[in-house]
Amino acid sequence: MERAREYALRIDERFRRLNYRNDRLLLLMDAVRDIAERRSFGSLLATIVRRARALVHADVSLIGLYDDEGMAVRQDGLISPVPGLHIPADTGLSGHARHVGAPVWTPDYLKDENFQRNELLDCLFEREGLRAAVAIPLCTPEKAIGVLLCAHREVRSYSPDELSLMNSLAGYAASAVERCRALDEARARIARITSKYDRLRARVHAEQRAEQAGRRLLDAVLAGADAQAVTDELARTLSLSVALRDENDLTLAVSGRIPAEGDALDEALLEARVENRATRAGDDITVLPVTAGDEDLGALIVHSGRPLDESDHAVATHAARASAVLALVNRRAAAQGQARDEALDALLDRPGRDPQRTAQLTQRLGVDLARPHVVVVAHAESGRRGRITAWASRHVSLRGGAKTLRDGCLVLLLPGDDPGAAAREVSRRLGQALNHSVTAGGAPADGEPDSVANGYRQAKRCVEALTSMDRHGAAATAEELGFVGMLLGGNRDVRGFIDRTIGPVLDYDEERSTELAGTLEAYFAAGGSPTYAADALQVHPNTVHRRLERIAQLLGPDWQEPARALELQLALRLQRVFSSLHDPQPAHTP
Repeated sequence: MERAREYALRIDERFRRLNYRNDRLLLLMDAVRDIAERRSFGSLLATIVRRARALVHADVSLIGLYDDEGMAVRQDGLISPVPGLHIPADTGLSGHARHVGAPVWTPDYLKDENFQRNELLDCLFEREGLRAAVAIPLCTPEKAIGVLLCAHREVRSYSPDELSLMNSLAGYAASAVERCRALDEARARIARITSKYDRLRARVHAEQRAEQAGRRLLDAVLAGADAQAVTDELARTLSLSVALRDENDLTLAVSGRIPAEGDALDEALLEARVENRATRAGDDITVLPVTAGDEDLGALIVHSGRPLDESDHAVATHAARASAVLALVNRRAAAQGQARDEALDALLDRPGRDPQRTAQLTQRLGVDLARPHVVVVAHAESGRRGRITAWASRHVSLRGGAKTLRDGCLVLLLPGDDPGAAAREVSRRLGQALNHSVTAGGAPADGEPDSVANGYRQAKRCVEALTSMDRHGAAATAEELGFVGMLLGGNRDVRGFIDRTIGPVLDYDEERSTELAGTLEAYFAAGGSPTYAADALQVHPNTVHRRLERIAQLLGPDWQEPARALELQLALRLQRVFSSLHDPQPAHTP
């Protein structure tokens, strides 16, 4: 009976131990799963010390990871936690565990003399009232990375099962720590790569922005923009204030507000132009040299209110290059333009007076009048003479031709065979440069030197006609204006209007001694009735019909359209008056 009771007690003890081990294993599995789910390093360490403490019912648990300063410790269960605790790696219970590479425990840490003391750890144990402790090294296949330590506030021993569980947890913890470190390193590497990519993308974007801005500025210069247009475009691109100086340090254009000159700005201008590099005047003004090779052409002043970033600086550098091109274009135009201006101005005053002198002037113009040319006269209601001259110089230098100013108007001699299109282009482009309406007239120059002066007078009459009709900002030719231009324009070319309108009929009558002009006049006087016109002319109606058919062949099928008929009637009346005034009168016979 006694033996049966003893067997029963042994069986109960074994079942108790099995249940205990089963509970511990479940806790271990739960701890491993919890640890595996952690993704951040701080959360992982907090989970390890919490689970280690629960696994052996410890009062305090610590995890220390080796670094250059010793061992950084994460704590759980302390009454008075010590933030940022670091302890030496090779002393105390943790150092002994690291040395032997296996779990080490003591029933009463403060009284155990079997290992080298650690002053910080001793103070911690004494303050917290800790007695028993166990330290398990955290090891990976390559190295030891730290120590897991659990402590109790009573003297006790640690069973092999507890040591085995703690050792297993330490193994999983070490793997998790290394995995999390690798993830953190990968995230940091990805962040560095992303940051580098973002910087490169921003740099490429800045370079593209600068290149596009530079292309726009250069295109504007080549299209005839002046210094003011260049500074305005740069100021809009950067949302900053800009000023452009020439080689004589005179201000060519300002867009926005530039602070008053001072010693700092003067020194920055001198340094930028002498050393051919961008300089600063304080924190908010950047000065860039305008150069072509080694030649100093001026300076570009940018007032930002802040230091320019890399993108803005690149845009400003492209603007300085465009300004250099502008200076060279202006210089070349100024050198070549004065002689050509004088030649064109003189040619407008000498139509056919001196063939030799006319040929010399034509040669000085530098244009081939054997090719089709047009004359454009442009008038701006308001606009500075200097800006008009600068724009016209660039315009003729890019397209060929010549220009001059006369009677408050710009006169251009340009290659081409469409005076209307040329006049409209000048009106639009010069109007944009002046920011004001420009009225223009065009006329052909048929290749003879005299045609330049004739074209000038005709184009000027178009401008006068458009101004009389209050069509400021418009452009037209004499053909487009018709008799309206002849009536409203100054110095009216009556003979030219008659020749253009009914010239073919007059020539036919003169060559064949017919009466087409008289028939046409009678037809209009009879209200468009061939029968009444025949009565007035005392001819047969069939004769009138044949004459009208011939007139249609000479003038075109649209000669009876209202607008055309009005011009024809006006030309017939002017021809009658013109003939009466210019035909010689017979001598008086007494």
